[in-house]
Formats: sequence, structure tokens, C-alpha cells
Amino acid sequence: MNIHRFTNSLVTRLITFGIFIVVASAVARYYILTDFLHDDLSQVAAEQQSTIASYLAQDVNYRIMERRRFLERLAHKLPTDLLNQPEKLGAWLRERQELQPLFSQGLFVADADGLIIADYPQINGRNGLSLAIYPNFHLARDGKFIIGEPLVSPTSQQVVLPMLAPVRDASGKFVAVLGGTTALAAAGFLDHLQQARLGDSGSFILVSPARRMIIASNRKELSFKPLPQVGVDPLLDKAVAGYRGSGVGSNGQIDEVKAFASVPSTGWFVAARLPVAAALPTVEHVQAFILRGGIAQATVIFLLIILVVIWFFRPLRRAADQAERMTRGELPLTPLPVYRKDEVGHLTMAFNRLLSRLKIHQSELQHQAHHDILTGLPNRVMLAERMQQAMSRARQGHTGVALLFLDLDGFKPINDTLGHKTGDQVLQEITQRLQRVARHSDTLARVGGDEFVLLATDLGLPLEHGARALAEKCIDVVAEPLKLQQGEYLLSVSIGIAVCDGYCDPDSLLQAADKAMYRAKNKGRGCYVIAPAVEACA
Repeated sequence: MNIHRFTNSLVTRLITFGIFIVVASAVARYYILTDFLHDDLSQVAAEQQSTIASYLAQDVNYRIMERRRFLERLAHKLPTDLLNQPEKLGAWLRERQELQPLFSQGLFVADADGLIIADYPQINGRNGLSLAIYPNFHLARDGKFIIGEPLVSPTSQQVVLPMLAPVRDASGKFVAVLGGTTALAAAGFLDHLQQARLGDSGSFILVSPARRMIIASNRKELSFKPLPQVGVDPLLDKAVAGYRGSGVGSNGQIDEVKAFASVPSTGWFVAARLPVAAALPTVEHVQAFILRGGIAQATVIFLLIILVVIWFFRPLRRAADQAERMTRGELPLTPLPVYRKDEVGHLTMAFNRLLSRLKIHQSELQHQAHHDILTGLPNRVMLAERMQQAMSRARQGHTGVALLFLDLDGFKPINDTLGHKTGDQVLQEITQRLQRVARHSDTLARVGGDEFVLLATDLGLPLEHGARALAEKCIDVVAEPLKLQQGEYLLSVSIGIAVCDGYCDPDSLLQAADKAMYRAKNKGRGCYVIAPAVEACA
């Protein structure tokens, strides 16, 4: 037994003090202190649940709105003259899906009558399917963007979330519908909710109140299942009716601390649930202690014992108050002060360690949101930010920007024959080689399976000279033999180049470089093609 920890123990101090007091005072202390702790910790637990539920709801809403904005942009840009050319329309969809694959089940276009005329990727049974049987199709015909309720796809048999965007011609007439579907369990969509954890017994659910359906949950057995019957969980029924907040209620078996937060774009809500026994373990410990100490209590010193108990628990109250203010955003997330080396001190230090881990986890999530997991390079999100910064710097410094879109030639056979693990090693090796070519001010990003983008800044005139030099260096380093466990292999790279003086749209610049890369592939691969200036600044 640790003697120092035992002598510093809050329980030991209270028991020692209780020897000198009357047993009768324990009754008052039991009710007053227990109620105080229960109410205070219940409030803290409810605030924590609300914070977690709000964070998850905002994250789900962001992922849905990201796909909505992308689909609306595509619908606005869709060339209506391709509606009578299904093959070209399919190629147009393929180019957009491969450039930004937000919809795991792909994109499709239906004519004004709801008949699907083109899709990518082509899924057996989808082309030719009629959307007119779906109840929300008439809303799309009226010009409204539709975020449908999750359903089992009749083609892939997966639970998917469909979205529909109306397409209008130059005169504003409705001519077609552009749609996209995403599997709920697809990576980068709702998989994070299914993997989240809240202690050993807590759970999260994403609910559609209109259908009284659980859309997703970190407990697989609950996903895409109906809610309990009305009356089984009154607080959940209240949330279905529109209540948002937190509270304590029974699910028909045990009491739970629940918090509800809306997902604005859909009308859904996230519910975070934690059993009261798991949320308030300290209350049960204190109750047992008070009963044991009550035997030695005395009525004559009733007021004195109350003051002493309050003094003992003052650090806990301070810590709880500061933690509550931090959850409300009144204070920054900082470690709580440790006043003593007793149970409260140990609890405070544990909270501080948990807070430190939370900050590290948030930092990791922030890094993962902007970087490719395999190579550690910036992803499309960070590339877009760097392109905006590069354009602004080019305009201010009267310099130029070059965008090199690189696609590896011969990577797919290696990946297919030697396996994905070897393919990953090849991508990491190519990344290291390209990083040697990139300057300190340049940005090398991975935007696809074997596609990379090199953003070169601060280029002098003529801009093409610097871009050509970088392209030739990239071609040379990629062409070096790959020494793998299975032997030596050779790769080449096709590069599309687009240059700009800072007054170009970043998306147009990226598309111009992408098109130039395809022309380089058609030209014979292992070479580069520079996009025309008009095309780059369209």
C-alpha cells in the first residue's frame, strides 16, 4: 500500500475527522452533499454530451453540404447539348467523378421524365432506371435541390443517401436532373460516426425524425433500424417532435444522460447517450462513504461538519465550474489547477491528461483533413488553399504560377500484379523523388490514386521556361528504375502544364492542366504538354 497516497486520501481525512463528531450529522450530510454532487455532475455530464452531439452534428452537416455544393456546381455547368449524346455525357460525368469523387456510388443524369440516360461509374441496372417512381422527383422538376432520405439502392443493395439537382438550359427551362448517391458507410462520409466511441457503454445515433429511423450509429446493430415505439423512450420521442438540448431519461431499461443536436441541411439530429451510472460514478462512491462515516457523526456539530465537507470539496467545485465554463466557451481549453494530491487531485490530473489527448487528437484530425494519409502530401483541400494564396502572391509580386498535373504511366499493372501494398510503396518512393524536385516555395499534392499536382510559384517571365524545367526534372526522376523486392521496374509520367500570371480562376487552371495531361498521354506518354493560355485562364 502507498502510505503517502493513503495519508493524502480524502476518504482517510473524512473518516479521521468523523471519529470526533456525532453519528447523527451524517444524515444531513448525506442528503445535502449527495444532491449537490448529483445535480452538479449531471449538469457537467449533460453539457459534455451536448458538446459532443453538436460537434458530430456539425461534422455530418458539413459533409452533406460539401456534396450538395459540388452537385449544384456540376448541375449549373452541365452542357445541355450532351443530353442527346449519352456516351459523351458519360465521359463528362467520369471526368468530374474522377476529379472529385465525393459520391461513392457515382453520378447519373436523368432526362425530364426521370429516365436515367447516363451514369458513371456504370452500375448494372442503373442506366434506364426511372426516377419518376420516387416521391421527391416532382420537387426536382420544380427546381428544388433534393436531399433524399436514406434508402437501399435497387442496384447496389447498399444503404445510400441520394441527392438530386435540377438542370436548366440557357433559357432557364428544366431539362434534366443530375444526381449522386453516397453509401452511408463510405469512407469520408458517415464512417466516422460509426467508429466514434463514448466510453464503454455510451452510443451515438443519427436519426431521421420524419421516418423515425436510425440512419447511422456507432453500434452496427442499430444502423438503419426503426426507433423504439412511442412511449418507450419519452425523451427521444420529445427529440423527434423537435426538442434540442440535453436531459436525463429512461430508454425503457436504464436511465441515460442524452443530448440532441440538429443537422440543419436535412432535418435529422444526432443523439449522444450515456448511462447515468457511467456518467456519474463519483456520486455512488460519495454515497457509500457518507454512510460509513455517518456512524461516527454527532448532531451537536452539524454546522461544523457541513462547512468541513464543503471545504474538502471546494477544489472539485472549482474544477467543475472551470470545466463547465470551458464547455460553454467562456474560457479556453486549459489544464485545471491541482490543489491537492488526493482523489480530487488525481481526478483533476486525469482530466488534464484527457484534455491533452483531446488536443492531440484534434490536431491529428486537422492534419488528416488537409493531407493524404499514404504519402503525407497535401490533399485537394489544402491544394485549393495554396492555389488561392499563390494567385494572391503572384498578383502582388507581379510573378507567375505554374500548375503541373502529373499522372504515372505504367503504375496500374504494378499495382494489379504485385499488390496494393507494393503499389503503396511505389507511390511513397515517387513522392520522395518528386519532393526532391519541388522547391521550398512549391506545393506537391496528391489528388488521386496515381495523380499528383506540383504548384510552382514566384516564376519569372517567360513562365513556360520555368515550368518546362520542372517538368523535365519530374520526368527524369520518375524514369529512374524502381528497385522493388520483385525486381526492377520502370515508370514514366505524363504531365499537363498550365501557367498563369495570378489573374486566373484556380479551378480553371487545374482543369486546363488536367486536360493537357490527357493530351500528353495521347501524345505518347512520358512527356509534357503546356495548355494554351486562353484555356488556362478560361
